[in-house]
Amino acid sequence: MGQLRNTKHRRPRNFGKPSPQRNLFGPDSKPIFRGQRDEVWGLEPSILRGQNHPVHAFLQFRSGPEASDAQICAEIYALRVFAEYCDSAGLRIPGDSDDFRGYLDLTKVMDSFIFHMRIWPSREYFEIMALAQHYGLPTRLLDWTRNSHVAAYFAASGALEAKMVGGGFAVWALNTGNIRSTLKNVEVIPVPGSNNARVAAQSGLFTLLRQEYKRACPFDGPHCLKEYVLSCKSGDLAKITLPVVQAPKIIDLCGKYGVTAAKLYPDFYGAAKATRVSLACLLRSEWTDGRDIRSQRLPVCAAPSTK
Repeated sequence: MGQLRNTKHRRPRNFGKPSPQRNLFGPDSKPIFRGQRDEVWGLEPSILRGQNHPVHAFLQFRSGPEASDAQICAEIYALRVFAEYCDSAGLRIPGDSDDFRGYLDLTKVMDSFIFHMRIWPSREYFEIMALAQHYGLPTRLLDWTRNSHVAAYFAASGALEAKMVGGGFAVWALNTGNIRSTLKNVEVIPVPGSNNARVAAQSGLFTLLRQEYKRACPFDGPHCLKEYVLSCKSGDLAKITLPVVQAPKIIDLCGKYGVTAAKLYPDFYGAAKATRVSLACLLRSEWTDGRDIRSQRLPVCAAPSTK
């Protein structure tokens, strides 16, 4: 097994001062970042956590919800329902067209995935999956950002809003510079910010861990990115953790770089979330009478003599 870089509560040698901007993989690396409110969480797609997968909603699949073809069918169905609700609300779906709608028709596409083993998900689904993921619908994508402060904000604010009193939060860093040679099953998926305001505001992108499958059998290989990286003995993944008590300081640091929920979610939701986070920071603040503050006055220079 490989070893995962972990910089918990210490300063790595040769990286200078501790900072979200420090280079963890060398001068030619291309890191992306992901913040998580709990340091014990792995890098598992939301759709594969517990019973989040829509396959569990189908009566006919309950005897074999782990079958890959059943999961693909359920995921396409969920995306189709999402698209229908977007239509009913007058919301535009990125990349929408008659051809695209055909990919949401199970009778037209399931033959390609079940009998011809087309890779799942194929590129036609990336933009709608990214949109759905950003608004809370579980998918196989993992959210990342090119901005380390954005990841740090998500991790710290998540810990604060969850009212965690112990443990730590984490920022993951993945080096995408040589990912094709070291992590062949990992695909980095950039999504145009012009089609997704949150992606643009968060400098967002996604990763997808490819898995092989065949009919009536589970997907093959790990679905957790951390486990896959370890199995490849790759040094292209790092985890930086901090105790929860440091969360308000991280929020303050991110604010100095202009990173707040109001900027990351450019709508009323973002303004409300930024307010909640600010109040959570105040709740964790400690007020004193000032006696613990030490100061030293500089000596006053005597005025030069006029004689």
